[in-house]
Amino acid sequence: MLKPKKITLAYFSGTGCTKEVCLCFAQELTKKGLESKTINLESHDPEKLKQPDLLVIFSPVYAFRLASITEKWVKGLPKSNRTMVAVVPVSGGGDISPNTACTIACRRILKKKGYHVIYERMIVMPSNFGVDAGREINLQLLHRLPEKTKEMIEDILTGEHHFLLAKPRDRFLAMLGKGEHLGAGLFGASIQPSAKCTHCGLCSQKCPTCNIKMKQGMPRFGFRCIWCLRCIYACPVHALKPRILSSVVLKDGFHLQELKKQEYKNFDPDQTNFNQNRAWKGVSEYLK
Repeated sequence: MLKPKKITLAYFSGTGCTKEVCLCFAQELTKKGLESKTINLESHDPEKLKQPDLLVIFSPVYAFRLASITEKWVKGLPKSNRTMVAVVPVSGGGDISPNTACTIACRRILKKKGYHVIYERMIVMPSNFGVDAGREINLQLLHRLPEKTKEMIEDILTGEHHFLLAKPRDRFLAMLGKGEHLGAGLFGASIQPSAKCTHCGLCSQKCPTCNIKMKQGMPRFGFRCIWCLRCIYACPVHALKPRILSSVVLKDGFHLQELKKQEYKNFDPDQTNFNQNRAWKGVSEYLK
């Protein structure tokens, strides 16, 4: 039975889902009488990490691998010979192809630095990219989150090792995912404000990579976008639109906090054609 005295929970969250997972994890640890420290990778210097007994890294999955902000932070970590690490990728599609190899790059970096990766498990949250699974499924995912995090904590503390089983094709796709950096940059640079823009500067303030600069009261977008979509969904007047790949942006936006306020009703995915859609196979399996 593991009894870590110092636990650090490190997360990056584009539109709130990964942060929600991290906070839920912290709450479940508190219920077990374990204290933890939470850090946001956007503002934390990895070289200043005080080596914990257990480090848990939470990151969204972008382009078949963990967010570039997460990988950059891991690369900056000091060497260690005792810290145990659990990696928790957060996806809207689940632990299926092409996501099965998403942790490989991060795991390799950690091992080279002497960290002991002991656990990996994916958490599924409402999708903010491309297609919305619908209100019922999204509420079901939020309702199941405490149960899933409790299971993970039990696994880690009892010493159960669990890793994502990467498929050969997904290993290749994860390598291609490096191209996300270029693709995301082009996507970000294509975003333009419409006439509805109120010049509030909120998008510039919230950008995790400082990719948005205010010039003469108007936001201007550079090439350091990481495709988190935070600026688009956070805009209070919905004034930001990309000129390329606009289909990845949900038409009705993405509002996690509003979704959390909605009444939950028990919902059985097997009662609908949801689990017949291969695009949602990972979500359906996750909810079983």
